[in-house]
Amino acid sequence: MTPKIDLGLYQAKYTLRALLRKIPGINQLSPNWLSCSTFIPGVATAYCLYQGWWIGAIIAIALRMLISTLDGLVAEEFNKTSPLGAYLNRLPGEITDLLIILGLFPYSQIGWIIALIMLTSWVQTFGLLGLVAGSKTQSVGPCGQTDRLAIIGLSCIVAAFGFPIWQYVIPGMCIGCGLTIVLRIFRSIRNINTQTT
Repeated sequence: MTPKIDLGLYQAKYTLRALLRKIPGINQLSPNWLSCSTFIPGVATAYCLYQGWWIGAIIAIALRMLISTLDGLVAEEFNKTSPLGAYLNRLPGEITDLLIILGLFPYSQIGWIIALIMLTSWVQTFGLLGLVAGSKTQSVGPCGQTDRLAIIGLSCIVAAFGFPIWQYVIPGMCIGCGLTIVLRIFRSIRNINTQTT
């Protein structure tokens, strides 16, 4: 089944998965182990951002996105899904997302950092809220988890050249998160209504 093209970078994982399938012995990997291992590049990203080590942050972000994609591929395509796996798949991302935003603390006013922390948590909440009504997880929106990592990674490239990019990016991500929340709410409501008619 061809994945639906949607606003946001989340769907790009299917392109990356096509490349990762070629890794020898991929079916032997543990998705739960892969999920937990994303803590390492997640924490590394936060620390590199805080220190202003832009190239290190870019590498850590790329590694986290790679492992996360590999995790989903192994779980879904080799029938290794489980309730514990679903929980572990979310846990490292939620914790390290908070740490990554805190890593941006030196480059913005505290109000913007607090706002971004709150909004990113709401993005995740409204992405999952449809599940309580029997709908599905929503990944629509310009500032989902994958999108935020990509935005931060691209901003690190700009910051490496000495441009004060963060004073624009952090408020911009707040606006993007607000739009993402609205889109996820409306998409969930539409899906729920479709299921009940």
